[in-house]
Amino acid sequence: MTDPGWLVNGDPEQVLAALDGAAGQEEMLAAAVYRASGHVHRDAGTEVRRQVLALDAARYGNRELARSIAEVTTRQETDSPWAVQWATGSGLDSRLRYALPAPAEVGVVATVVVEGRGLAVAGCEDGTLHWWDLATGRKLGQAVTGHSGAVRALATAVLDGRPVAVTSGSDGALRVWDLAEGEQVGAFHADDDSWVKSLATALVEGRPVAVGAGTDGVVQVWDLAALTQHGEPLSIHTGFVSALATAVLGGRPVAVTSHSEELGASDPITGEETLRVWDLITGRELGPLSDRSEWLPVFADPMPDRTMAADGDGDGDGRARHCVSLSLNAQAKFLVTDPALECPMAVSANAYEMRVWNLATGEQVGEPVPSRFVETAAVSVLHGRPAALVGGHGPVEVWDLSTLEHLYPPLIGHVSTVRGTATAVVEGRHLAVTGGDDRSVRIWDLDGHIETGSRPTGHSRTIRRFTTTVVDGRAVIVTSDSDEKVRIWDLDDGGQLGKHLPGHTGAVDLLTVGMVEGRPTLLTRDVNRTVRIWDLAGREELHGRSTREYTVVGIHFFAVLEGRFVAVTWEGRVWDLTAGQWIGVQPKQDRAHALALETVEGRNIILTGSRTEKAVRLWDMTTGEPIGPPLTGHTSDVWAAAAGMLDGRLVVAAGGDDRTVWVWDATTGQQIGQYAFPAGIWSLVVAPDGRLAVGFGSDIAVLAHR
Repeated sequence: MTDPGWLVNGDPEQVLAALDGAAGQEEMLAAAVYRASGHVHRDAGTEVRRQVLALDAARYGNRELARSIAEVTTRQETDSPWAVQWATGSGLDSRLRYALPAPAEVGVVATVVVEGRGLAVAGCEDGTLHWWDLATGRKLGQAVTGHSGAVRALATAVLDGRPVAVTSGSDGALRVWDLAEGEQVGAFHADDDSWVKSLATALVEGRPVAVGAGTDGVVQVWDLAALTQHGEPLSIHTGFVSALATAVLGGRPVAVTSHSEELGASDPITGEETLRVWDLITGRELGPLSDRSEWLPVFADPMPDRTMAADGDGDGDGRARHCVSLSLNAQAKFLVTDPALECPMAVSANAYEMRVWNLATGEQVGEPVPSRFVETAAVSVLHGRPAALVGGHGPVEVWDLSTLEHLYPPLIGHVSTVRGTATAVVEGRHLAVTGGDDRSVRIWDLDGHIETGSRPTGHSRTIRRFTTTVVDGRAVIVTSDSDEKVRIWDLDDGGQLGKHLPGHTGAVDLLTVGMVEGRPTLLTRDVNRTVRIWDLAGREELHGRSTREYTVVGIHFFAVLEGRFVAVTWEGRVWDLTAGQWIGVQPKQDRAHALALETVEGRNIILTGSRTEKAVRLWDMTTGEPIGPPLTGHTSDVWAAAAGMLDGRLVVAAGGDDRTVWVWDATTGQQIGQYAFPAGIWSLVVAPDGRLAVGFGSDIAVLAHR
């Protein structure tokens, strides 16, 4: 398993299947390295696989393994002129089993288990539905689509021994999909302008039902078997519902809904809402939750022989009595639950805090827990502990609902907002599924090892921006991190040089460095538009150098020209911040966006990208005329580019959504190298010595020319 040749040239399906047998530190590291970008390896050729594996080995801090992988001879042998020197690993988590690409932002996810086989299901903003095997990560069937807009709600069930998914969208349609056959088997269309915004499933008298809360203040219950025959639902007039879930209380299947006293009356941050319970058999309201204190909650683990009652006295039968995952305020957008994983707690979240409620009594458990903006939650039982998987803006957190403390370290990997979470137990292991705006679905092994390998010291934070320069004869890279700090690193080995630069109270989103008055000078601006300028040689802040013009909203990036700071707009116009005037000529290209402004051999060059042609162009800033031919090859939008000198010739490197850095001879337009990455590329710098610093996902890598 530790043979680099087998990792590079072996059949990906066979390699992935063998990784579960990893034993010992070296094999576990190899397994973590392979899984880190397993979604790439399945469909990639051996050359791409070799590059990505070497990169991920460097991200895990094992440069020896990275070098060994880079030296492997492949069946598609090409002379790759670039090799990874080092990389950060802030986006790594060895509990990740699969990172699965989606064609659009993922809005909702769910899981379903049939006869021991688990599926992960995801609904996307482009209206498509996708599903994968939880154990292998293999895509099952073809994507299906039926909604004219985004999939807004998703639930799963088992119907006649087959896995089905129920989806809804703002187009007013509710659709039932047979996931074994990959086809629609039922549909319902809401009246007028209403649509089903929240979905859950339940068992009513042994029959699977879908429960949906509409924008018209009606909760409807569909018998899934009857729905496939165009049957009519049971309608419950509940009034406006902000969130919905299903549960079993007192042995009866119920829907639990949350409401404002009147539509829009509750404050979006602190407003109070009430819980109401509805009998799914009769459609009648059962009364306030607080009237049912005799319903004793039971924590039930989907794993056998692990059951814990709320008062500590379990009945040992492994069956749960109550289950709900519920958002209780006006900020709730949707709800994802899995009634098969039963637990007795309700989880609510607003913009600033998360609350846990006892479903039997309707009372809050403990004090509110400070939390980031929460978008989704799923409730399960992990090793006898009631737990919530909470996603939003940041890592996915795993909370112990009985202690209101973290049960596991956060799941790290998503680089954008997480919109959906779900859990399942497959082959005896607790798995989590997450999806979000980074167009990926991720499957995690919550029973897996937290850490594997040795990451580069200090690189545990997400890097937001970076640039390179030379200070006192040493090549360095300057970064702004997710903790609002600006740091300086040795470009040769990634080691931090001295302490961070103090002062910023917000994340730095713009920075540039250049020679100003003969000194290496750094300019930074944070999200609060606070500007700071530093002499990097002496690490001294230079006060009084910036003006209000440095804080203008329309600045796309800063650069240094002829010893002066300039600001560049999205379209490529350049403003001299010292003279206070426009300089040069805007590139003569429609619908182009500026990627970089470089000075190469005394010539000021603007690099642009265009969503229409997927090419990079160079422009003479003085005349606005193009330099050389368009640089083509990318298959998706280009978001980063840089120019510099390499072996005496002008070269351009660029990257974007196709996850590949291309390098061209700028004069001839000929491609002279490329390197594949496991995530989209958002920043790129050509260092003074010709090395490439590449920002991808939440990490950076330094590539050296061979």
